[in-house]
Formats: sequence, C-alpha cells, structure tokens
Amino acid sequence: MRGRTIFFVLIASIALAACGPDVPEARPGQLLYVSTFDAFNEDWQLYAGEMAAQIVDTGVDPALEIVVDAPQQGAFTLLDRYFGDFDAIVETTQVGGPDDNGFGMVFRHQNNDNYYAFLISGDGYYQVIRRLNGVDEVLSDWASSPAIVQGQATNTIRIIGQGDTFTFLINDITVPLCLTIWNPAVPGECQVGAGDQQGQWSAQAVTWSLVDASFASGRIGFAARSFDQQGVRVNFDNVVVCGPQATPAVPYRCEEDFTGM
Repeated sequence: MRGRTIFFVLIASIALAACGPDVPEARPGQLLYVSTFDAFNEDWQLYAGEMAAQIVDTGVDPALEIVVDAPQQGAFTLLDRYFGDFDAIVETTQVGGPDDNGFGMVFRHQNNDNYYAFLISGDGYYQVIRRLNGVDEVLSDWASSPAIVQGQATNTIRIIGQGDTFTFLINDITVPLCLTIWNPAVPGECQVGAGDQQGQWSAQAVTWSLVDASFASGRIGFAARSFDQQGVRVNFDNVVVCGPQATPAVPYRCEEDFTGM
C-alpha cells in the first residue's frame, strides 16, 4: 500500500527560455498541438544521463522515453508551448523497470516550483499532486483503479482543463478523486470534510473533477519517477492537445482533423 508521503521531486530539468509566454485562446475542438515524435522534436527538452528524456526507436514508431536510473528520483520533459484551457491526451507505455513507479503528465507548469501533475503507476494506482512555491501537496492521493492496465503495457492518460476545473481520464474512463483522504478500509469512500465531521467516510465526498485556481495557464510535459527501485523506463507517444469542448468526446476527438496518429 502506498503511503501519503510526497516524494515526487523532478530533479532533471533544463533552463527555460527567458521570454514571456504566448498563451493561445483555444476554440472548442481546435487542434493546438499534435506529435508522434518523428519530427519537430526540438519543441521538447531532451537530455541524457541517469535521469534522461530522449527520442527512441521502438522498432515500430519513435517515442519520447523517460529513464530514471536511480531510486527515489524523478525526471520530466516539457513542451515549449503554453496552454490555458486544454484537452490533452498521450499514450504511455511502461517498457522497463519495477511496477512500483509513477509516470504521467505535468500540466499548467509555470516553473520547477509551480505546476500540477497527474500520475499513474505500473501496479495500478493514480494520483494528482500540486507543487506550489516549491512545496509539494497531494490533491488526490494514490488510489487503485481497474482502468489501468498493469505492468509493461500501454495506457492513455487524458486531462481536460477548463479554467480552474480539471477532469482526469485513464483509457477513456473518468477516474474519481478524493480531496481529503481515501478510506483505507472501504474502496470508493472518502473522508468527509474536517472539523466536527473528521473521521467520517462517505462515497458522497468523492468528486469527479478538481477545482483549483493556482495556475491559469502553463506548459504541459511528461514525467516519470522511481520509488525504492531504479530502472524505470516509460515511453510517451501520440500526444494531442485540443481546445476543450462543452461535452468532451470519448473516445478522444478534436473537431479539427489531424494526421499522423
């Protein structure tokens, strides 16, 4: 069972350009970005080393691979673009290392001290965190989900951000959040509030979206981290970012057509 200790420290990074962000106004369904990592990879931060982000040949198609070869460490890469409202999806494939890991999408990234992250793990858990002024905070703690295909497998991660409201999907399934503490004894129950009600549990306390106004816009990126064992290797591919629609399409679809997927 995973504890509540926050240990997602993204230590491998590259200095960002010192220019102001250009944040597009996204029309519903507008195609904002697409990549299969077979061209224009200069849009991404790439680096080698013990914690690395590199374009690799998978034998089928190229992919962006993050490697974490040290325990209790993490690495990420960022796209050189800013987004306000967005509907972003990416295919993630664990290709090596322990199932006890964390990998997923960084979003509304301002700098290395301010961002959100949505992570899944090879052993079937997911989590939402926020780093605010250099302090990590769990917004929805690790919870198991049958939506996640465990082990060395492919999972799609999708985040819809509209203003200060965020929805999270894994393999086309919207996953619930608990913004206090999940009940360790009863799956699907969340702690109700605080104060006089603290210690009570209810499925009614579970929410299907996160409301948080810390960051109005920012970069997106991909991240992976290790826990007790090193050797984490995760590929990211077929990333698409669109303007969110009033009723998001499932499966994922932009109103504007795109090729290369």
